[in-house]
Amino acid sequence: MTKRVVIVGGGFGGLHLVRHLEKRLRPGEAEVTLVDRSNFSLFTPLLYQVATGELPPHAVAYPLRVPLAKAGFRFLRTEALAIDVEKRTVRTEDGEIAYDHIVIAPGSVTNDFGIPGVKEHALVVKWLEDGRAVRHRILSTFEDAALIPDAARRRELLSFAIVGAGPVGVELSASMRDLMDHTLRGIYPSIDVRREPSITLVDGADRVVPAMDERLSAIAQRRLQQLGVRIMLRTLVSEVGDRSLRTKDGTTLTANTVIWAGGVKTNPIVAAVDLPHAKDGRLIVDTSFRVGGRDDVLALGDAAYFEQDGKALPMLAQVAVLEAPAAAANVARLVRGEPTQPYVYKRKGDLVALGRTSAAAEFARPIHFVLSGLPAWTVWRTNYLMQLVGGRNRGTLLVEWLLSYFSRRIVADIT
Repeated sequence: MTKRVVIVGGGFGGLHLVRHLEKRLRPGEAEVTLVDRSNFSLFTPLLYQVATGELPPHAVAYPLRVPLAKAGFRFLRTEALAIDVEKRTVRTEDGEIAYDHIVIAPGSVTNDFGIPGVKEHALVVKWLEDGRAVRHRILSTFEDAALIPDAARRRELLSFAIVGAGPVGVELSASMRDLMDHTLRGIYPSIDVRREPSITLVDGADRVVPAMDERLSAIAQRRLQQLGVRIMLRTLVSEVGDRSLRTKDGTTLTANTVIWAGGVKTNPIVAAVDLPHAKDGRLIVDTSFRVGGRDDVLALGDAAYFEQDGKALPMLAQVAVLEAPAAAANVARLVRGEPTQPYVYKRKGDLVALGRTSAAAEFARPIHFVLSGLPAWTVWRTNYLMQLVGGRNRGTLLVEWLLSYFSRRIVADIT
């Protein structure tokens, strides 16, 4: 009897799982169905470049139907609402889907930590529509400021605050400053682009990109300061207002635009599954990605609490991509009734872009070392170019990068 395999989520984990399942499963061995609310997989590490006009939206979206059709798998564009592990069904907006084996990989959602005002007043950078919204806000704010004769009022209007000094916050800060210095300066003559707009990066940690190597943090902080980004560390936000931030020490920071990059949390559909969870809501998996020791339920990426060397793997795209081949191999083994094999995570390192021709890179193996400046920027660009799925997407990305470097970025405010 043909086994039914359902994959929930078409992000990094789901997309790469499909690509490896195509190689692992024999023809007719399993009926594979992927469920996602979008018919594209979003390359989230470059979403901030959509927000700052360096890339058009289509450059970071890969159509899910392409690899699925190639493999002979099925795609359903619908919202997954709940997973019933007893009935072995996934409830969606368009009905129920039965499975013999399920792989849960819906990614994560923005974590606002319950802070008042975040949902009402802050922009986030998580989905493709968020990237468009941030770009619209930046450009429309400059258009409004260009009509104001008073410099003090312009400065107030052009005040931007980014909460969260992780990779998203750091890369967005640097890219926004580049957008202003290299594109907007030349087309908004009534605005002193170097002095009037302000970007403030706020975080409760004692260094930027705190999850990365300390040397990368030092490089990133130094570069942001050179770009003119104000950095406020050891600062906890207690409330986001209409045009301000309030910190726990009582300080009020003027910010006409607040962008929330404060981290992610477990997807609600994962947290609701009736199987063992970690404290952060992720499903506890064994070294074969099985949840609760069950052969019919697997999880990977941000949905999985995978512990190695006494620590849980972080909720990062790199983790999901590296887990996918081993997870696909184990799905194929389970379909055939074979024993699973354990997975060992081997971190490659970290990369963080720091604006025009600058980045920081840490290599974890085979030799541990750190690069900065133009060499790291070259490694960063090459790495992400090769990570994109599909020759067309890679070609589009390369062309758009060249265009944005040698000419103005996308500044038409088309929403």
